[in-house]
Amino acid sequence: MATDDISSRTRSRANDLLVYGQRQVDRVVSPPTRQKAYNWVYDFSIEKPILSSFVAFQLALSLAPILLFAGFATTTIAVSLISALLFSLFWIGIATLFLVPTLFITFSIALFFWAWAAATFFAGRYVYGRLSSGADGDGKVVANSGEKKIIFEKKNGKNNDADFDAKAEATEVKE
Repeated sequence: MATDDISSRTRSRANDLLVYGQRQVDRVVSPPTRQKAYNWVYDFSIEKPILSSFVAFQLALSLAPILLFAGFATTTIAVSLISALLFSLFWIGIATLFLVPTLFITFSIALFFWAWAAATFFAGRYVYGRLSSGADGDGKVVANSGEKKIIFEKKNGKNNDADFDAKAEATEVKE
């Protein structure tokens, strides 16, 4: 009874494998197209039996070397791609060992220059605020005279003229 059970399971698995294989073949080549090819091969073998037997022997004996060559070529390409990838990753890793310290140095230099520029800006703004005169955003010249601010504007509104009129005077300046 145990042998019948094993035999039936083996037949069931073989049948499942056959059905799976048939589904995969159907996905690649549809059954009507396959049937057309079978009919053409059958008609060809009936019409020209000597030529069809020659082609069959050539195909049967040459198929193994062709498949072995195709497998070798595929394997060679796969190995070369993997080798190229590993070679590239190795040298990219070596380059990274140079890149990281270089970036650290350039970052440090850039930080130093930025800090110097920011300090210069704030120091200049501080000194500019303490000067006795300066220009505001509208192109007016503002002169500090103790506790009074005098605002001068250009005559005629021309940028080339250096001629100014006193337009306003503020008595108490709070800063």
